[in-house]
Amino acid sequence: MTWCNKISQFVSLDSSVSGNLSGHGDEVRTVKRMVRMLHTSDVHIGHVRGSAGDHAEVCQCPVHGIADAVMQHEVDVLMVAGDLFDHARLPDRAVRSTLEILTEPGIPVVVIPGNHDVHDDKSLWQRCRQDVEKTGIQLLEELEGSSLVMESNQMTIWGRAMNDHEPAYRPLLNAPPRPDTKWYVVAAHGHLNLSSEDAHRSSPITYEEISSTNADYVALGHWHVPTDASHGTVTAWYPGTPMGSPGNGTAALITFGEEVRVEHVPIAGPENGCA
Repeated sequence: MTWCNKISQFVSLDSSVSGNLSGHGDEVRTVKRMVRMLHTSDVHIGHVRGSAGDHAEVCQCPVHGIADAVMQHEVDVLMVAGDLFDHARLPDRAVRSTLEILTEPGIPVVVIPGNHDVHDDKSLWQRCRQDVEKTGIQLLEELEGSSLVMESNQMTIWGRAMNDHEPAYRPLLNAPPRPDTKWYVVAAHGHLNLSSEDAHRSSPITYEEISSTNADYVALGHWHVPTDASHGTVTAWYPGTPMGSPGNGTAALITFGEEVRVEHVPIAGPENGCA
């Protein structure tokens, strides 16, 4: 076998490198030159009941649209920054179906609880924990914050779960120092304080807190329209809702490479409904 043929075994189509380059049997970690993340929030499954015949009893069109966008844009990670579900009264089968649809494309799905699906004593996340674990959803559920490392140890994602939507809950307060991974993403669900008049708002987020994360990207949720919340050197966005009432919405497509690039892509539900 020629040296060129050997090299071709280790370089994939996305310019990542893997395999045994040393000849000593040790796997060399895959190194990606870029990672694509689809960032959505405020999906609110359970807000819309399906119509007879064309839609499930609890309409699943938004998550079908998100899953389709994941495939269309060749996404590596899906981030849901809160309010995947509209309330905790959903039947277990609707929760299970939602999680199955989101994970069907086979990429990591990271979720933080929001103010509509808070992680409290009546949390649907706790009630449906077996479905969360079975589908492989990566739930950031610690109230003090938790993180996970993915994409061949090149990306760290941190977020703080919400158990009560009130002014004392600060999604980004005392976020941990930037880790030594190549890319750092912080997820937060709350209200961006634009002036002193916002001081009374629940789950407040300030520009200073965004900047102090020192993250490559802060994935926000709670506002339903795409909004640039970047500050200092930190890129931050509310992505907008995936589907309007009625109509289609948007999500944010973030490309992590030598720089962070944000695009807004449409989310379209299935043409023939979700039944």
